[in-house]
Amino acid sequence: MTAPLTLTCAANQDTEQASVVLKAAYRQVFGNRYLMELDVCPSIDSLFMNGDLTVQGLITSLAQSETYRRYTLEPNNPYRFVELNFKHLMGRPPRNQAEISEHVNRLATEGFEAEIASYTYSDEYLKNFGIDTVPYARTAKSVVGETTVAYLRNIAIDPGYAGFDGSKTSILLSSIASNTNPTAAGARKAVGGGGRYTIIWTSRVQLGTARRSAQRSVVSYNSLSTTIRSIQAQRGRIISIANA
Repeated sequence: MTAPLTLTCAANQDTEQASVVLKAAYRQVFGNRYLMELDVCPSIDSLFMNGDLTVQGLITSLAQSETYRRYTLEPNNPYRFVELNFKHLMGRPPRNQAEISEHVNRLATEGFEAEIASYTYSDEYLKNFGIDTVPYARTAKSVVGETTVAYLRNIAIDPGYAGFDGSKTSILLSSIASNTNPTAAGARKAVGGGGRYTIIWTSRVQLGTARRSAQRSVVSYNSLSTTIRSIQAQRGRIISIANA
């Protein structure tokens, strides 16, 4: 979804518009995934259609549902899960590694529902969507306060109108870790997971006789996330990530 859709009155006062908003909310939260009948959340739907949930409450409830847990949390590593949360709930990709780390830590320490609420009840969410607008891909166009990198990352994680967010591999891992601009083709090429990658990084701690000298690590794609976390645990700074 790439444009705002706002509920202009209470859901139970205009059921036709409320139905359109409900469908858009499902499409946004579940990344355009086709859901079977057993996947929908009738109790949440009823609360919204009766006017007992705002759009903000609807988005929060859908994202905290067992269906979202099953399709988005359980099959993915925490890095990919957070990446999808930013896309589905904030309408933008993550900005940097600090954002990723903050949410991964929250998921680990506070749990699934707290992680979801940290997006939908944030000041940024309310500023951009309020309580009556379905989140949408804000960075699919120029946005005040966002960078060109956000636009390029939005392209990279957009599966297209007929696609859905089914990839279980982080698409923005290299871009965010090295703070570089991805391209849609380049980011998707990395998803295959068959190659090896060279990470150039510097350490903030003493390493032998050299201090903060450039380090070079060559790893498989499957080890990329683990290696990045290890470098960050050493307070290292990643300079670049490229195909080996």
